[in-house]
Amino acid sequence: MPAADAAAPVAATLARVVAADHARIVAAVIATVGDWQVAEDALQDACERALTSWAHDGLPANPAGWLVTTARRRGIDLLRRAAGRESTAQRYGSALERGLLAPDDGGDGDDGGGGPGIGDDRLRLVLTCAHPALPLQARVALTLRTVLGWTPAEIARSLLSTEAAIDKRLVRARAKIAHAGIPYRLPSPQDLPGRIDGVLAVVHLLFTTGYADAGRAELMAEAVRLGRLVRDLLEPAAPERCEASGLLALMLAQRSRQRARFDADGEPVLMDRQDRSLWDRDAVAEARHLLDEVLQHAAHRRRPVGRYVLQAAIALEHAQPREAGDTDWVRIAELHRLLDRVAGSPAQRIAWAVAAGRAHGPLRGLEVLDGVRRGEGLHLFHAARADLLEAAGQLAEAERAYARAAGLAPGAGERAALSARQRALADRCTRTAPTTRP
Repeated sequence: MPAADAAAPVAATLARVVAADHARIVAAVIATVGDWQVAEDALQDACERALTSWAHDGLPANPAGWLVTTARRRGIDLLRRAAGRESTAQRYGSALERGLLAPDDGGDGDDGGGGPGIGDDRLRLVLTCAHPALPLQARVALTLRTVLGWTPAEIARSLLSTEAAIDKRLVRARAKIAHAGIPYRLPSPQDLPGRIDGVLAVVHLLFTTGYADAGRAELMAEAVRLGRLVRDLLEPAAPERCEASGLLALMLAQRSRQRARFDADGEPVLMDRQDRSLWDRDAVAEARHLLDEVLQHAAHRRRPVGRYVLQAAIALEHAQPREAGDTDWVRIAELHRLLDRVAGSPAQRIAWAVAAGRAHGPLRGLEVLDGVRRGEGLHLFHAARADLLEAAGQLAEAERAYARAAGLAPGAGERAALSARQRALADRCTRTAPTTRP
């Protein structure tokens, strides 16, 4: 095949490999060179070399392993050029002696995905990204960039920031790791609990990003996998394992509905209208088992549960019924009340108000909604208020609330749906308005 003809399929294959194995590749290279920026530069160089080599010689048996080995060698070369052979050897050897790095296996990378221990390297990568010495937003950005391979532009969109700000955040985070001597290894059992909150926050963000976007559902699978790794790393008796289990149960319960959440046109389907035969009952059962295990452990140890456990309990109350009419809204409203005490937020209070309205009537829901701080600027606040007002028979006020919600909605789809509700309600108000006689 001529080189020009081979370029396109090679580039497509390379893109797929990097997208699927970015974290494994970067983790293995960091384990060798000990410098996060050098590792990323080395991987970029390896990708450029792959375009030429693979087009000329054909695809290697293990493309990811080829990239690991090439990037490792390039990374060591970059360090040597920057600091000189002697200082690099001292740095590399000293790091190995201190257990900060994994030695290069020296292989060609085609026999096991880039060398032994690469799976552990990936977990080391996640935990290092979530080190408490880094600010939370830096942990999130670094995980998205290094573990998932997101571009700074993608991270900026997700975190409602600018690309320049994300670039600075990443540079500072890498510098902090280097200058503070943060080790690239699994923390000791004594240090691990302090790292879990940051890890869980990052994992949850990855999941919610994929959950919100039908085109990025693979992020949910990645978050579930990372959640399992973190949970399995913790001792069964560790208090932090409860929240890790709770987060895993929450993600499984929410992801169980994925096949029914969108229609053929990609539009979201309300939970009450979803085809429940499409829900993943095995995932629901696993989530139920995890939650039961957590609650038994918490009761035995007399320990309070955290927000992820409560959120998982709410998600399961939605996921377990075979029919929408069997949903226990009283139980859901009570769980939301408890969650509001543990981790109150405007979004959480709005969800509680909706549940309270379904459980105890719209007037009770409106009472809860009145407690939302700064609700006037949130489209979800006005959408929930409109729904509750409509259920209470206050149609004129409900119409105005739908209009307000539509004006604040961030997306065209939500805006169109809310405007449609407003128009339908306006028609009802017109038909039911009393006729004035002369």
